[in-house]
Amino acid sequence: MENIVAPVRRFLQSGWAQFPNRLKSLRSPILVAVAYYLGAQIAFAVGTLSDRIFAPFWPPNIVLFCALIFVPKRQWWWYIAAAFPAHAIAEYSVGMPAAQMLVAFATNCAVAMLNAYGLRYFLKERPWLGTLWSSSIYILVTAAVGPAISALGGAFVQVLGTGHLLHYWAYWGNWYMSNALGSVTLGPVILTWFDRRSRPERWNSRRTIEACVLALSLGVVCTFVFHAGGGTVEEGFLPALLYSPIPFLLWAAIRFGQRGSSGAILVVTIVSIWQNLRNVTVFGGVNTERNVLALQIFLMGLGVSVFLLGAAIDELARSGDAMRELAGALLRVQDEERRRIARELHDSTGQNLAVAGLTLNRIKGLVPESCAPAIAELNEILRQSMVEIRTVSYLLHPPMLDGIGFDIALRAYVGGFSKRTGINVELSLPPSTGRMPSSVELVLFRIVQEALTNVWRHSGSETARIQLSQNSIYGDRQVTLSIEDFGKGIPNRIRASTLSSSRRPVPVGLGLVSMRERLHQIGGALEIDSASGKTVIRAIVKLNSPIPAN
Repeated sequence: MENIVAPVRRFLQSGWAQFPNRLKSLRSPILVAVAYYLGAQIAFAVGTLSDRIFAPFWPPNIVLFCALIFVPKRQWWWYIAAAFPAHAIAEYSVGMPAAQMLVAFATNCAVAMLNAYGLRYFLKERPWLGTLWSSSIYILVTAAVGPAISALGGAFVQVLGTGHLLHYWAYWGNWYMSNALGSVTLGPVILTWFDRRSRPERWNSRRTIEACVLALSLGVVCTFVFHAGGGTVEEGFLPALLYSPIPFLLWAAIRFGQRGSSGAILVVTIVSIWQNLRNVTVFGGVNTERNVLALQIFLMGLGVSVFLLGAAIDELARSGDAMRELAGALLRVQDEERRRIARELHDSTGQNLAVAGLTLNRIKGLVPESCAPAIAELNEILRQSMVEIRTVSYLLHPPMLDGIGFDIALRAYVGGFSKRTGINVELSLPPSTGRMPSSVELVLFRIVQEALTNVWRHSGSETARIQLSQNSIYGDRQVTLSIEDFGKGIPNRIRASTLSSSRRPVPVGLGLVSMRERLHQIGGALEIDSASGKTVIRAIVKLNSPIPAN
């Protein structure tokens, strides 16, 4: 007896110990089931046809598809099993018979599995959207092939009801358009807004307000457009009202990329279907089913176009981000190489010159007096070479910048610059600058180097002024570095090319693009005010630290 009880006890104990983990593993399927049920209720609330069996827009299938695409294939049956009771309860609430309910669930699962498998087969990995190529594959799989195949079985839902087999292809079209429209409108919203691997948006209060104003304005415009009088399309009159939402859709795509375009299309879809099933709209067909079909075709064409536009904008933005990352990496490599060369010049070449000077002093006592002028000349050459080596080493990377701080290194550099060039530089620093992050100090120092080099080579000004100021904006420390000269100014075409985000060629040697890219890497901004007789270059950097006390 003990031989039987002991294994049973150990099994129950181990099973009870793993019970919380098993509950945790069921959390996602349960959440998907809840979302599936809510999606069905939203579809019923927006509007349905044919005794509430046919919905022009059916979100549950998109919910199930998005769940399957994010989980391993071996777990798919968990989510399908969890979705079945949600489907049964939702369809029972509208009085769907059991046979129709089972066929509908089978085709719902079929379209979700076909879409998930097809997308994972062609795109391999996340993020599923974000480029024009991946978005085109998404449209092809989820809005063309998957719904078309599953609709072959979905058409029997209406045949098993009050429909007739002679109208099979009309029912096929209803089922296809319902799922294709959901893939174009709701699917991208879930895949772009809830996928952490999608391109992150830099959200702040201003962008949040802009997004809310855009959504509200688009909803109001769509409510007016699709509630206005009917008959204009069939009468051949230009449906000018249908163009009214387009500026808002373009606004959403340009400002918010694929996330904005997908969200805007979803707003248009929900509002237009709601209005079309309850009021006389711009689609004035002979019956409601024909009006819905015209609306679905209109939304499909509009949705695919704006969706691909958002994808192209996101891809362009990613390319810009990659270019900036590459520019930042090149600048970091350049700084590291400068630091290495400066260290080798100081520690190796400089020491060799010092040893050569000592050796020359020993040779001086061993040669005839007639060689003294040559020895003196050689000694002067060695001394001058050591001075130049120290200067070049300091210009490449001042050691004081790492050890003492930005203000001391800047004073030393400005003093040396004035001696070498004869340009009088006025330096104004706060009484207590305080240490800044090393990356910020290096960027500001390089900007001073580039700006003063431009003053010396291009400006023709005999004086320059450098000012560093600090203030507090909403509790954050802001540092503003300005370099001012009184020369001939920067040509307008060069200044515009530097400050624009385009990749137009900029004349080599001015260093303005380098300033802009360096500041971008630390979250700063470059401002240029230039006219004949005065040029001011400002570097503005915000730091998440308080201003040091004087």
